Amino acid sequence: MPPSEPGQSDEGSGWLAALLRCRHVEQALVRGLRLLLATLLCVSGLLYGTGQRAHAAEPVPLVSITIDALDPSLPKRDGTITVSGRVRNITKDPLYRLQAIFWRNQAPITSRADFSQAVASASNEPFGARLTSSYQDLYQNSDPYLEPGQSASFTLKAKVSDLALSPTSGVYLMGVHVLQNGNSTAVGRARVFVPVLDDAPQNILQLTSVVLLTSRPSQIRTGVFADDHLATDVAPGGRLSALLEAARQPDMTYAVDPALIDELKTMKGGYQVLSANGSTVAGSGTADAARWLEQFGGLAERDGYRLPYGLPDLAALAHSGSTSVLERAVEAAKRVPETSSLDLLAMPAGGAADLETVRAADELSPAVILLSDASTNASAPLLQGINSPPIANYRSTAFGGGPGPDPSNTPVHLQQRLLADTWIEASTNPPGSTLGRVRLITNAAQAEGDDGSQRVPWMKRATLSGLLGSTPTTWSKKLHYTDEMAKAELNPQQLRDTSRLSRSYNTYAELLVDTDQATAAADRALARSVSMAWRGQGDAAISFIRPQQRELNTILRDGVGLTTTPRVTTSGARGVFPITVLNRLAGSDNSDTNAIKVRIGFTSDNSQRIKIDPLTSDVIEAQRNFTGNAQVNASTNGTVQVRAQATTMSGIPVGRPITIDVKVTQAGTVGWFIAIGAGVVLIGATALRIRQVAKERAGTATDTDGPGGPGVDQPTPADGQQPEPVSSPPPVTPPAVPAQSPEPPAVTSEPSTGRGHE
Repeated sequence: MPPSEPGQSDEGSGWLAALLRCRHVEQALVRGLRLLLATLLCVSGLLYGTGQRAHAAEPVPLVSITIDALDPSLPKRDGTITVSGRVRNITKDPLYRLQAIFWRNQAPITSRADFSQAVASASNEPFGARLTSSYQDLYQNSDPYLEPGQSASFTLKAKVSDLALSPTSGVYLMGVHVLQNGNSTAVGRARVFVPVLDDAPQNILQLTSVVLLTSRPSQIRTGVFADDHLATDVAPGGRLSALLEAARQPDMTYAVDPALIDELKTMKGGYQVLSANGSTVAGSGTADAARWLEQFGGLAERDGYRLPYGLPDLAALAHSGSTSVLERAVEAAKRVPETSSLDLLAMPAGGAADLETVRAADELSPAVILLSDASTNASAPLLQGINSPPIANYRSTAFGGGPGPDPSNTPVHLQQRLLADTWIEASTNPPGSTLGRVRLITNAAQAEGDDGSQRVPWMKRATLSGLLGSTPTTWSKKLHYTDEMAKAELNPQQLRDTSRLSRSYNTYAELLVDTDQATAAADRALARSVSMAWRGQGDAAISFIRPQQRELNTILRDGVGLTTTPRVTTSGARGVFPITVLNRLAGSDNSDTNAIKVRIGFTSDNSQRIKIDPLTSDVIEAQRNFTGNAQVNASTNGTVQVRAQATTMSGIPVGRPITIDVKVTQAGTVGWFIAIGAGVVLIGATALRIRQVAKERAGTATDTDGPGGPGVDQPTPADGQQPEPVSSPPPVTPPAVPAQSPEPPAVTSEPSTGRGHE
């Protein structure tokens, strides 16, 4: 059945509503009144003129309306216009007897201010008017309800002449209202911009569209991905498939992340996806990755640029002093042959930059830096760089969508906004103005809404290389970087995780004899870990970085092993014992792969008693071992615990340490031999001296020759007198031996008696 209140305002009140409710008014009179009303309102500025209106609050909808098609995008006044889409019940209750009705505002939008006001306006401002002759019931008499979550399709067609639009060329708001059970208040609304033009503007606007072929990093190690979102992106109808199709259109420019090509090449060869429990399952995108790469190869003749590997967050790295990661991203990109010949395009996240960020970008030696007009505060498409390459200045609001309500970022919305926005710019600037615009295309809706085949008289498409061939515009070179922009950067925890990952990769590279493989892996992993795609994705970033860190921890902890007997006994002050280094890293047909060289250091619990010299291994191939002899240096006997640790050549620990009990016997034996020898000499010399003195005393007591010597007579005592006794010599005391003297006293040498020293 037809709508109960045809052609009236949204509120269904006022004299117009009353008049239109009168069934006896002729259709011609209705049309005349509508035209008169639209003209009066346009002239008086009550709709969208120079006067400003207070914005009404956005009505709470009961349905969501998605406009899927608008044909044609630039209708003629003598033609027809068709709008089609879907209505979905977004409440928890059934909706009864829904109708979709064509709606439009009859006043043209012709200025930038009016256009901006329309973009920001609520969906019931202005009220506009419904075209009752163009409606569709969204129900069947047998089933008049639309259940929660269910959808119904519609197609509405209208003659442009029936819309009673102003005769002025301009942009008009058109769309759909949904009514319930004949109630005049809409339960849902949808609007789009529709230029209705009589003449083309005098100016030509040059449009440069750059298609970004990027995706959030996913590969965490060779053949293993953190998730399988990339399979969805490259599937037919997926985001990257739509972007690739857009890049193949004439006069389009693409910018590709070499990390994306690397990951798709891995997928093409077969890959695994990491599960939450640490296990892996086969990925699903092998065939689609191969197809996408084949089609990408067809872009060789198109205008293309390469992005820094992994698309690092330039601003976050510049502000944290971590720009060395940018150098690694450049090196990683050089190893991707499919993109290495392309010129470099540097782009901070969101096109937002301050001077530090621009300087960091300049260090990469790009051909061009891509910034947003929200940072440059300039409108020209090409700006003179800040002592740097030129700046391509893209329009930040180009894909803002609208007008509302949501969903307002469908391909239809984006396409119609582009047409409306560029027409206003071309028509409102003085004749002969040099106009241009750069747009980034990052998703499927934008790709579909920027169909390269769409040709309009006020737009000329040009590639980025063509734009760079023009003369840059001089500007203030003052960059706008707000606190909100700074807060959007990668957070400190994400940067700390990357720094830790970097240290682990450096240790791994130093462990290997051939450092190139580890350095290349590190360059790729670190660039991916600081990707601007991780902004606001803390949990996802953790899920990406932590498995890589765990793998490196395992390699550095368990990839190198030490083994020896737990107890070592050595006799003497010096000795040796064997110790073996095990290379447990994965092997391959190439003997240089994962070959290592290490030093073994020893730490003694008592370095004054025992020291063990460091030992350097030979080159150890993967899954092989090396055995060397450790040299023990001891000063005393006893057992000392020693800790053995493998390290890189610079001393960074790798592998697990082991402990060894080193027992030393007969340490200092020579010293004991000297002390014992000195004691023997002392005792012998003392005994010899005692014997010598005793001998002298014995010789004096038994001599019968008298004091005169042999043969001399002795006097005879008189009769009765006793002879005088012979005085004995005093006893001889051996010389005292100093208690602490290690040397025996001097002994006088005598002829050997044949008995020797005792």
